[in-house]
Amino acid sequence: MNAAEISRALAARAVDVVELLLPEGKRKGQEVKVGNTSGEPGESLSVRVSGAKAGVWKDFSSGESGDLIDLWMACRGQSMPEAMKSIKAFLGIRDDAPRPPERVYRRPAKPSVRTPKARVAEWLTSRGLTEETIKAFKVGEMQQSGKVYAVFPFIDDTGELINVKYRNPDDKKDMRQEKDAAPCLFGWHLIEPKARTVAITEGEIDAMTLHQMGVPALSVNQGAGNHQWIEIDWDRLERFSDILVCFDNDPPGDKGAAEVISRLGIERCRRVRLGAKDANQWLQDGAEPYDFKMAMDDARPLDPDELHSADDYTPQVEALFYPPPGAPAEPALRLDKEVDWFYFRRGEYTCWTGINGHGKSLMLDQILLGLMKQGERVVIFSGEMPPAKHLKRIHKQATGVDRPTRQYIHAVGAWLRDKCWLFDLVGTAKLDRLLEVFAYAARRYGVRHFVIDSLMMIDVPQDGPGAISRQNEAVQKIVVFKKTYDAHVHLVAHPRKGRDETEAPGKMDVAGAGGIVNGADNVFSIWKAPKDEAPPNTTDEEAIAEWQKQQEDIDAKLILKKSRYGEHQDYTWRLWFDKASMQYRSQPRRLPFHYVDFSTQEPSNEHEHL
Repeated sequence: MNAAEISRALAARAVDVVELLLPEGKRKGQEVKVGNTSGEPGESLSVRVSGAKAGVWKDFSSGESGDLIDLWMACRGQSMPEAMKSIKAFLGIRDDAPRPPERVYRRPAKPSVRTPKARVAEWLTSRGLTEETIKAFKVGEMQQSGKVYAVFPFIDDTGELINVKYRNPDDKKDMRQEKDAAPCLFGWHLIEPKARTVAITEGEIDAMTLHQMGVPALSVNQGAGNHQWIEIDWDRLERFSDILVCFDNDPPGDKGAAEVISRLGIERCRRVRLGAKDANQWLQDGAEPYDFKMAMDDARPLDPDELHSADDYTPQVEALFYPPPGAPAEPALRLDKEVDWFYFRRGEYTCWTGINGHGKSLMLDQILLGLMKQGERVVIFSGEMPPAKHLKRIHKQATGVDRPTRQYIHAVGAWLRDKCWLFDLVGTAKLDRLLEVFAYAARRYGVRHFVIDSLMMIDVPQDGPGAISRQNEAVQKIVVFKKTYDAHVHLVAHPRKGRDETEAPGKMDVAGAGGIVNGADNVFSIWKAPKDEAPPNTTDEEAIAEWQKQQEDIDAKLILKKSRYGEHQDYTWRLWFDKASMQYRSQPRRLPFHYVDFSTQEPSNEHEHL
């Protein structure tokens, strides 16, 4: 486990950790307060032990802050490697990390060098490096066999010399390293002990460039194709939750970066793209610290092909609302408060059922918006709808508007960007692959809500020999996933065909294996009231009055049929539906609710796209 995963594991046990580290602390609501990291009385140090920011702490006297790993280091006086080792023991974690091969590497003797002068100094400064940077990396100069070499010392985080690289500034091929020395990363002695972010480059000069631009950086020892350094530096790299792979922008660099990211963990690595072939070339081209910072901020993870941010589809959603000139017009088919009787707890699985056409998916989408409004992140798989068409419906619900303006659509897309992802597949998904991508999203983005809509859209047979066993196996995999990642899984399951549609289906009406309901922590049933949407084509006042009265009656029911850990069973929420915004409401006035505020929203111009 890397530092990010361990930090999340500690946050989940924040109360236990704080009691262990600061037994003198006093609990006040969601926080524990104490004088300092030594446990002295007072209230200058505050640690959050519950809620969305569990594990965050700050000492308002000294200005120190961080997560529970930082607090552990401060309270125990340990270095990062020491803290990681003791934290793993506390959490009961056993490492399955790759170990260095059984080989003894030779520590090189300190080479006899001088401060770079003449050719080496000219070469380095001509590449934009300052004397301060050259001194920080302890680069030296030596003469051998009538040639001048730049000497790059590989110093570890304890100050020990591990390797030395020699490079002739006048002959790029005249380069060597100390024989039998450990293949390690260059620049460890300049990485702050508490740093959680680091960049890795292909060459020493690129690492020096990033350091000079304010980016903590290391360099591999033998280019993009040799990764022996991973085994040597595995333990040192463990503490980083954000690794910026800044290899060259060329095919070998791309190939090497992909291999490094795969081995170090795709959930904590991001690929950096600079405005030149490499960092030093970009510096020579005139890039400044701000440019490098923006490049690091813009670095993207190598997400699985099926995982996309909802905002990636905003142009397609916009096109659905505002088709380009000449595009064929497509026919259109045209909950607002928190409740105290149900909570979406982590590590649970909820089954959603309802008669076909009674709005299961539509209501679930609005419930997901409510979760996102409370700070939750979601991933949705809907095998029946392309992402853009699905998101068009979500945009209506998010805005409370039938046809939001282009600006409002983009505002919703930006709001959804770090809250909602979609598994991009129309058709049947393989459950194992679906859960694999869900697991990535849980580790990388901290997603806690995952939707499978529906059971019919995964590779599980609905009937025939072995179907019941396969369905139960699928539910078991879902249960293992939600426990492993402390997540909430939402599964849409269809009911058996009933006599009519006058009653909502119950738990025992869910089609398929009994494990679908038995394995669920919660079961909701969704029912739509039968109504005549259009007024009667008559002048009969009694008929019109009866129709108007019918419109005041409820449109739908959301019924909690099972709650494994809740106090309420068979609880019914009576709802009304606003057709234009596709929103369910808790009162008959059906006034739209805005999940995403947008102060400049104006009435839509029906002919704006013309």
